[in-house]
Amino acid sequence: MKRLLIGSIVAALLIPAGSWVAHEFYVSLTEIRYNGDTERLEISMRIFPDDLDRALKIRHGISTHLATRLEPPGADSLLAQYLYDHFSVEVNDNEVDLVFLGKEPESDAIWCYLESEPVPLPSGIRVKNSILTGEFRDQVNIVQIYVGDWNRGILLSAGRESDTLKIVR
Repeated sequence: MKRLLIGSIVAALLIPAGSWVAHEFYVSLTEIRYNGDTERLEISMRIFPDDLDRALKIRHGISTHLATRLEPPGADSLLAQYLYDHFSVEVNDNEVDLVFLGKEPESDAIWCYLESEPVPLPSGIRVKNSILTGEFRDQVNIVQIYVGDWNRGILLSAGRESDTLKIVR
């Protein structure tokens, strides 16, 4: 009985201690898909809203509380501008205009959606993604690109915020 009691006390003390040493991670996921029917890039970004809130608070001094009932009017405009300033795509050496379509909450993250103007079938694509790299030194932005059956992924972070891929079909 004593061993059971001592074991329970030790477990109760160690479990919370483990949460104190948990390492935070900063990562976003971006999917870029070329839609051959519309000739547009369809872009989905999965980002943690509290990280975006922090970046927008630093930039604008406003607590945006993205994707919550506390989100103020105009938060989408601030978010869109932040994305435009920190994310861009070039197709075949030409910068692509992007339009922010909106956002959608998903448990502990939000999906942000962008779409391009019509572009020719990509033979090369350059992506710049510096989202949150200024706010979080360890931020990693994973970008997955799909053009027909071809797909590749790239990892971007502070110091390496852009990359170019040649699309080989």
